[in-house]
Amino acid sequence: MENRDKIVILLAGGRIVQRHESHDKVELTDEELYALLPEDFRDHVVFQKWSFQPVSNYTLRMCGELISMVTLFVHDEGARGVVVTCGIQALAELAYFADLVWDLNPPLIFTGSIFNAGTSNSETSLRLTQSVRAALSGACTGKGALICIQDSIYAPADVLRISNFNRSGLLAFPESPLGVFSQPSGGYISLRFPRHRYIQKMVQPLARNIPILTASLGDNDLILRALLDKKFGELDGLIISGLGDGDVPSLWVPLLRKIVRSDIPVVLTSRYPDGFVQATENYEGSASQLLEMGLINGGMLSSFQARIKLAVGLAANLKGAQLAEYINGR
Repeated sequence: MENRDKIVILLAGGRIVQRHESHDKVELTDEELYALLPEDFRDHVVFQKWSFQPVSNYTLRMCGELISMVTLFVHDEGARGVVVTCGIQALAELAYFADLVWDLNPPLIFTGSIFNAGTSNSETSLRLTQSVRAALSGACTGKGALICIQDSIYAPADVLRISNFNRSGLLAFPESPLGVFSQPSGGYISLRFPRHRYIQKMVQPLARNIPILTASLGDNDLILRALLDKKFGELDGLIISGLGDGDVPSLWVPLLRKIVRSDIPVVLTSRYPDGFVQATENYEGSASQLLEMGLINGGMLSSFQARIKLAVGLAANLKGAQLAEYINGR
């Protein structure tokens, strides 16, 4: 088969494999992509196209379809590993979703670039080469989904996007990279193993309606009341991105209590990029009170990670204490 013993490079869009031409975005051809790889790599890779639409149009169910396709490449067609290109705007979230459900040993590596292919700052050749090099090294086997960015390999749970224009716009919290490249085009050096992962088998479709509600200074309850009045019955879950330790305006408390009592899971997170939920004080709207009410403690998960993890947990048919335990295990 075409993919047997190959590294499949799945083109799911992103600037890394698109160039500007007369104000339009044009996909690189397979011939152009092969020409960007070292000559000794070209017999080891095969390109497959998926969706080239913007990641802003992705749904979680589309992400599930992508992972099903990747599983087919590896499990049924014997691929040695898979590299996925995608828009960097949501690269960390897509890779994080994959890491929650990827239970096969061959490497699955996500990469992208903030620059279009063909520009003077383009990283297309470098990132594709590094991703394939890492996949071929054997050092990424059995480590789940990974991200190749900034001359390093990261666990998705450790990657945080902080800039939309700086090539150094991703930081790792709270851990160091899993591995680095000795030089931009040099060999891959493994540094450590990722933390233990909790793999879930999804037995039903991914939830569609899990909004994120972020608290801010002086916020009111308009959005929460709108949810209760108009779309309450359609909620699969809710993520609260609270101030500091996870606190919210006191106006939110009775509305959140009503949602929780309706058996809709609500996960509490901190809106700080490197924050976590702390039940240190007890007042109306405090994290301590919200957790006592039945909100699930998102711990150190970002609101984006919590949304994805809740969707996966619900698709695995987890409920109550089992769901909370799964969300708590970062």
